[in-house]
Amino acid sequence: MGSAARNVRLYPLYQVFFHAYFWLPVFFLYFSERLSLAQVLRLEAIYYITVVLLEVPSGYFSDVMGRRRTMIIATGALVVSYALFFFGQGFAMLAAAQVCLATGLAFNSGTDTALHFDSLSEVGRAADYGQREASVQRLALLGGAAAALLGGIAAAWQLRIAYGLSMLSALGAFVIVLLLVEPPRREAPGEMSAAQRGFFRQLAASVGHLRDRTLGWLMCFAVLMTVINHVPYEFYQPYLELLLDQRGVELPGNGAPLVTGVITAITTMIAAWAAGRSIRLRNRIGLAPTLLLMTTIQVVIMTAMGVVVHEVVLILVLFRSVPSATMQPPMRAAITPRLPQSLRATYLSMQSLAGRLAFAGTLWLLSTGIEPGIEPGWPALSWMSRTCALGGFAGFLVLAVSARHCLKTTRSGSGPDHDLQSSDP
Repeated sequence: MGSAARNVRLYPLYQVFFHAYFWLPVFFLYFSERLSLAQVLRLEAIYYITVVLLEVPSGYFSDVMGRRRTMIIATGALVVSYALFFFGQGFAMLAAAQVCLATGLAFNSGTDTALHFDSLSEVGRAADYGQREASVQRLALLGGAAAALLGGIAAAWQLRIAYGLSMLSALGAFVIVLLLVEPPRREAPGEMSAAQRGFFRQLAASVGHLRDRTLGWLMCFAVLMTVINHVPYEFYQPYLELLLDQRGVELPGNGAPLVTGVITAITTMIAAWAAGRSIRLRNRIGLAPTLLLMTTIQVVIMTAMGVVVHEVVLILVLFRSVPSATMQPPMRAAITPRLPQSLRATYLSMQSLAGRLAFAGTLWLLSTGIEPGIEPGWPALSWMSRTCALGGFAGFLVLAVSARHCLKTTRSGSGPDHDLQSSDP
């Protein structure tokens, strides 16, 4: 139990180091400096396609070989990725860096929160999982805000320095993982382990849980939000450049990274505030209204970005990370306890894969509507933002109509199912 308690203590620090994305405010500027817009979109799609190949196998690896080993691979791949970005020259090397980045994030996806829940269960604190996830996410986002600000300042000198700082942070995460221990396995009587099932039966068992209407609805929500959460994230940097150009603002030297760093830091601090209150909001209005509210916020932001270039829209964009930050703790608290330990990481990886695959397809579709070599100007950004907003609104309608059938919303209670209607498969 003492070792599991150490995991609980170190988990917040691991999340801060792992998610210190110094490159976040400048990645689009960094890519655009070296590649055309169509190549940038394809570079991003390479990342998501790589995740398609690794996401579910990495979850299965976690369920079979253990959380700690999986997280060692994740942090090691992240270090290599940032090194390649730092020395990157040309599309091929940047594509290799994207592959390593996808490897790191795929192997971490689902495994980190599974280790957290397993460790809390071992020390008798499973009921604290939802609120602790909210608190840890708030702390990680505050660290991310500081990283974004420092990354923007450093990138004002050279854009690649932001990736050098990220590499140092990833090394810190790697050291922390070495200090963690593997939580003990606690299969229920008669339950097969992941190794006994094998990969395809493990995947089939994960898919089988979607017969639970609650998990099915949450899966559809997660896929939709993965797509629309990334649209403002991908396009706000060129949007900012367009706004500055239209207003005739000339930043001294390479000032754009500094501006985007400040904006990203403010955005992340707002998201941290929202994440810390996500469980409280869920308890007050229920799970479905909380999640649908997040969808609404993102659709409004995408619509505004596609209609006009204006300072007011830039203020709206500051709230672009609120939906992602707010939805994660309530969604994890609803999903994780409903899954057996032996396939928890596989299922969570499958969910992440579905969303990332959907976004990869979205990027490829958007890139086909843009002429090769075109710069990221207003016509292209407006068309892409409006198209994604329309898709997000359609998804919102489907989720809103089906929520009453799949989820039961209450305003109070305790335990993982207090705001869910668990349907028979």
